[in-house]
Amino acid sequence: MRTIKKRRSGALSILDQINLNHHAPVDWQKIISSQKLKRLLETGEQTGVHVLVGDIRQSAFLMKESVSAKRFAQITRDFIKAIKSAANSNEAWFDKFTGDGFIIYWIYGDDPNKYVKRILAFCQALLSYFPEVVHEYRLNSRNFPVGVGLSLGVDSGLCALVEIEDLNIVGPPVVGASRMVAAAEPFETLVNVSIGAELYKNRKQIAAEHRIHVLKKRIKTKEYANEGGGQEAYSIQFKK
Repeated sequence: MRTIKKRRSGALSILDQINLNHHAPVDWQKIISSQKLKRLLETGEQTGVHVLVGDIRQSAFLMKESVSAKRFAQITRDFIKAIKSAANSNEAWFDKFTGDGFIIYWIYGDDPNKYVKRILAFCQALLSYFPEVVHEYRLNSRNFPVGVGLSLGVDSGLCALVEIEDLNIVGPPVVGASRMVAAAEPFETLVNVSIGAELYKNRKQIAAEHRIHVLKKRIKTKEYANEGGGQEAYSIQFKK
């Protein structure tokens, strides 16, 4: 078995050993060449990435109060499947299911403005869709907790694409997006200063053209729970 495994890993490139169908968007080679993706994986070179983390609020209680554990799993599986499909058709890469949410990302390379409008539209679509998921959870619940919803957090910056068990990203934006989602209310999108500052600067134009309101707020995070009163973040409000 050792000999067979050694020959297999030696014969395959790093891209051949990764399940790109599980992670990559449709026509991913139009976003990044296979040569560049291979180089990033082999060298650990960082590239610009927008990271979106989603969290199903009260998921532990939803599981505990489920009439059918099998139905709970099916609802969650169908939701993640829908997220993955929508992400991959919007040039986003699916990192992983976290147990009560997900991590997806967009590789923007050297253009930090790339995909920002698409990310906002994607977040709006997710928050509009999730009440249907909540309804399915409610139908499968003995008791239904207050505060069930989907929270979203976004951050941007340099990340490395790595092979851990499969294709994953590591870097400060993953932590930043996680901090944003942890501080977000149910059905709220919080973005870090990397994207939020520019959105806030153009908030009047964005509100007029897209009916999206950008609000500056102060949040408490793990790193900035008490120092200076917290950390700056930006709440994205989608108006119907």
